[in-house]
Amino acid sequence: MLQDISNRRRTTLEVALDDLEGYSKEAELVARLERNTQQYLALLAEAADNIMPSATEDNLPEDVFDVLVDQRRRAQEMHRAQMEVEGRGDGGAGADPNLALPPSLLRRYEVLVHPRSKAVRSTMRGISAECIGSLVTFKGIVTQVSDVRPLLTVATYLDDQTGFEIYQEVSGKSFNPLLEAPGEVKKQNGGKSELFMQVRGSKFVKYQECKIQESPDEVPQGSTPRTLMVHLRGSLTRSLKAGDSVTLSGIFLPEPYTGQRAMLRASLLTATYMEVMHVKQNKQSYQEMALSEEQRAAIEAMTEEGDIYGRLANSIAPEIYGHEDVKKALLLAMVGGVSKVLPDGMKLRGDLHACLMGDPGVAKSQLLRYVAHISPRAVYTTGKGSSGVGLTAAVMKDPTTNEMVLEGGALVMADKGICCIDEFDKMEDTDRTAIHEVMEQQTVSIAKAGITTTLNTRTTVLAAANPAFGRYDVRRSPAENINLPAALLSRFDILWLMLDRPSMEQDLSLAQHVLTVHRDGRPPRPTGAAHLPPEMLRAYIAAAKQHEPFVPENLTDYIAAVYAEMRAEEAASDIPHSYTTARTLLSIIRLSQALARLRFADSVEQSDVDEALRLMKMSKASLYDDNDQQRAADPISQIFGRIRQHAERTKRTTYSWGDLMDFLGTSFKPEQIRQCLVDYASINVWQLAGGDGEAPSIELAAA
Repeated sequence: MLQDISNRRRTTLEVALDDLEGYSKEAELVARLERNTQQYLALLAEAADNIMPSATEDNLPEDVFDVLVDQRRRAQEMHRAQMEVEGRGDGGAGADPNLALPPSLLRRYEVLVHPRSKAVRSTMRGISAECIGSLVTFKGIVTQVSDVRPLLTVATYLDDQTGFEIYQEVSGKSFNPLLEAPGEVKKQNGGKSELFMQVRGSKFVKYQECKIQESPDEVPQGSTPRTLMVHLRGSLTRSLKAGDSVTLSGIFLPEPYTGQRAMLRASLLTATYMEVMHVKQNKQSYQEMALSEEQRAAIEAMTEEGDIYGRLANSIAPEIYGHEDVKKALLLAMVGGVSKVLPDGMKLRGDLHACLMGDPGVAKSQLLRYVAHISPRAVYTTGKGSSGVGLTAAVMKDPTTNEMVLEGGALVMADKGICCIDEFDKMEDTDRTAIHEVMEQQTVSIAKAGITTTLNTRTTVLAAANPAFGRYDVRRSPAENINLPAALLSRFDILWLMLDRPSMEQDLSLAQHVLTVHRDGRPPRPTGAAHLPPEMLRAYIAAAKQHEPFVPENLTDYIAAVYAEMRAEEAASDIPHSYTTARTLLSIIRLSQALARLRFADSVEQSDVDEALRLMKMSKASLYDDNDQQRAADPISQIFGRIRQHAERTKRTTYSWGDLMDFLGTSFKPEQIRQCLVDYASINVWQLAGGDGEAPSIELAAA
């Protein structure tokens, strides 16, 4: 590396602490370097300067740096010779450090330290005042990146009387310029000289600031995520962008402040930053997980037991009763399909989007919360608590430079993860339009405040919403209940309606399940295999995502025929129940690939396609069920059905007009209720009481 630096092929000297630990005979050397990294960086650079070899290549191009260094060395030699002639020895440039050439001014490289592989990674909340000056490593998400700017490291001043160059090393991003010349210079110019800063003779390095936010899985419940400002220099600049999940290693330092508030800021230590030494881009959250040997053995044992698909689905939120098919759909959404990049650059997403719509109290939010808890990289937000800017990206003003910078939103932070959006129907239409591009193109195009760019949002969107009228109204069409635009609905791979319908058997089972959870503090024991803990479920999904199954040629005709049949059924229907487009075909493929991943298979089988079609059919069945028959019935028949159901449930035999208006008046007109009473009294279903001008009442027949 030193030879490459001398030949100007390399600009970094990278020191791996694993190598240093294996080479050094001192057991505490690496530990001391980790505790006092800033000082040891200077020692490493000094040692590299002492053994720097000569260039082995001829005709190296000469730049401004070479000319300035040559001129400065000759000026130093002339000054030293003059001092010796005058009998003052080398007391001039050698005695005053401001007159000597700083070693950092002559270096063409920077020293970077790579942490030990077995070093303990800190959490952002674990970085405290005790870590100042030491090497720390933590994981986070990039939320804001500034432009690359020049950072002054050595300031050069010129004395207008003597022509001497005075140097000032700058350690931070702010400094106090020298106002007076050194004492040696004052002796020669009588103290009347003035210093002028020479920008051309100073040394600048590339410099960039990034704001890192705490990873969602490390944020305690109910707490706001913390942020830390990091500084990137030299070759590390432009290595990060908003939305990246990274592991950073660097030196934790207090921010040097100048001026009247310097003592206050230094004492409170409120302003801190980290000078980055090493950047590691994290892969997809599940794929970066390192499975232990115990987890691998447990996964192999589970695959041999069989019915792993059902067991994994039942392990999702076991405290919630029922919803087996919904949990299977959520499982497939967490596993996802295979993303592909075509030769012409077009991308086909593999993420599965799902929307749960239904009545209040059917555990939609709880299911989303559990999915956000399981996924290593997940962001949970709500419709009213999120704006279009909060979901995509916001333009902020840098307090240091007053420049406009981008700060990533929830979808950008959930890149390669899952974004759970609760209360999806409560969002404003203008905010909801920001999701259209995200769900299909998986990018966010920004053109704000002179900043035009595209950010990656390769995320799975899980949404939960209530119908347009709070509860699902069976008398209205699905389009009226699901008050979402067709362009958005077609982007969801699965749209599932979860209705809360009274059923004596189901309600008893649900009540017993809930009471058991509250009494024992855990879900009831399943009749089959035990539920998997969240860690094991997360590990299995991580192992499944390592596979990239493909659709074999012998299944293409089958899938194409199924898609054509679905389109024909929709065209033949008087009221289309869904929006079957080419995206539906891609949804079938993605669901099939997710099922193949759960089997650790490299190709999709027909059973996977059949299960994907069954889930899509069940989602539509839950969406429409037998509502078509209820909507087709006339109001008179619906009123009779309501009275009959109420009588069977309450065992009542007589109803007054007030009773009827209590549970029918909100859904039907009084004229319709009167007509129903008259019509069914004429066929002796019930007896009608009350004369002309009186409110009628009924007495049911014995039958």
